Amino acid sequence: MARKGTGAKRLDEPTLTAADWAEAALQLIAESGLGALTVDALAARLGVTKGSFYWHFKGRSELLAAALGRWEQRATAEAITGLSAVTDARQRLYLMLHAATQAPRSRSLYAALAEAADDPIVRRVLNRVASARIEYLETCYRELGLAQPQAKAKAVFAYAAYRGLLQLAHEAPAVLPTDWSSYAAVVRDALERARNPIPNDKSRRRPKTK
Repeated sequence: MARKGTGAKRLDEPTLTAADWAEAALQLIAESGLGALTVDALAARLGVTKGSFYWHFKGRSELLAAALGRWEQRATAEAITGLSAVTDARQRLYLMLHAATQAPRSRSLYAALAEAADDPIVRRVLNRVASARIEYLETCYRELGLAQPQAKAKAVFAYAAYRGLLQLAHEAPAVLPTDWSSYAAVVRDALERARNPIPNDKSRRRPKTK
């Protein structure tokens, strides 16, 4: 892979930053799993010697923690911040459920990390991500009038459906529905029932005038 640094130029070539190494690590994990993540493999991927790596990190564990921290911030903290700008809780839930019921890719970073959950660094990050996302879903359901136990159950169910789908796409893609719209409709029907129903594509259309 051609070298693509974002740091200051040295000998007319941009240098690699810690962020460059971290992003390359995330890409490698998504493509080939955590076991493929080595300093040698990343250096070859980036077209550099290992000297650049040790300028930024003491070892593989420090790199992994930094890479997963970037993923956690981008995929969870920043995503929640963006959703919070939507004032209507029903619309926030609709956006989340819509995203969670799209046809998944056969390979994904989340699925690769789930396979490596025995790694203590990975396990801690996955726990924080799941906890934050479920807590946010629960908050949205509470805003729709559900009592805490029901809101928590709905949130866990919603997130479990999303996580399970990613895992199936990775482990057994052939079992996924061929009619994806039907699958999405079933999930929405199971998860959207609250005191104030969440809008779906049909309900958001303007009613016909008589």
